[in-house]
Amino acid sequence: MPGMRILLLSVPFLILVLTGSNQDSPHGDDFKIECNVCHSPRGWELDLEIYSFDHNTTQLPLEGQHAAINCKLCHPTLVFSDAATDCFSCHSDMHQQTVGMDCARCHTSKSWIVEDITDVHRQSRFPLLGPHFMANCLDCHPSASLLRFEPLGVECVDCHMQDYQSAANPNHVAGNISTQCTDCHLMYAFSWGGAGYNHSFFPLTQGHAIFDCNRCHTGPDYSNISPECVSCHQDDYNTATNPNHLASGFPTDCKECHTTNPGWKPAEFRIHDSQYFPIFSGSHGGEWSSCTECHPNPSNYAVFTCIDCHEHSKSRMDDKHSEESRYAYNSAACLDCHPTGRAED
Repeated sequence: MPGMRILLLSVPFLILVLTGSNQDSPHGDDFKIECNVCHSPRGWELDLEIYSFDHNTTQLPLEGQHAAINCKLCHPTLVFSDAATDCFSCHSDMHQQTVGMDCARCHTSKSWIVEDITDVHRQSRFPLLGPHFMANCLDCHPSASLLRFEPLGVECVDCHMQDYQSAANPNHVAGNISTQCTDCHLMYAFSWGGAGYNHSFFPLTQGHAIFDCNRCHTGPDYSNISPECVSCHQDDYNTATNPNHLASGFPTDCKECHTTNPGWKPAEFRIHDSQYFPIFSGSHGGEWSSCTECHPNPSNYAVFTCIDCHEHSKSRMDDKHSEESRYAYNSAACLDCHPTGRAED
């Protein structure tokens, strides 16, 4: 009889365990993981010997430092679904909202140390190029020691106004030079002067490869200078004798004949074809080697000869042109009737 009483008392308890255990789970109603993933018959304490839950299947895989911390730091209650997955739920914003809310842009779960600030900056409005790569962070971010990185201006003058105002050679303020430093300076250069100047608007190459700015910039206003050849080379034009540029009425645009090679050579007067007489094209193309073959007086290229080059006797030409009323045996007459050098003109 006592044994029967014990059996009858045990039945309701067994029914309670079988039917009510899920409802009493401290992990919440939606918790679906089997108990034996974390617990053993030895008790409800987490049994690390049988623990087999894969945290990497959640929204926050346990990587780096997260794999070594105590579970309760992220799960203060046993309702695991209440744990947040964003950084700011667990970590204070040491930057005081100056760099945004995405910690992963700069940090990893391994350490708070920023391992590649260059790559971080490459994603920003100001990639670290040239000397900026070597600069101390505090030079641009004066509050970096307080872990604050306020947004900065990305124009050169935002950081270099003092350099601009103190520049003396040339005086940038007096010369009304642009405050956009990259107009003259290369971002990759480690010096403000010399080869660091970005003179791409007027390439300083070959004959123009000079580094004494004062040779071209004779006044304090560096922006007040003409890019026209003659503005610097008027004396070269006036004193040229072979040929005499003034007497021949040559254009003052040097690049019509010259390149920037030192010494003014080679020179090629290509506009001769369109403005005077075709010598690079047509029947005369490749038939001469020196200007003096047609212009015997190098001091005056307005003088030219046709009859000295063409080996035809005057009597033969006289006979051939006997029916031409305008015929005369002189070079000017030859050009007048044969303006392109062709016999059929």
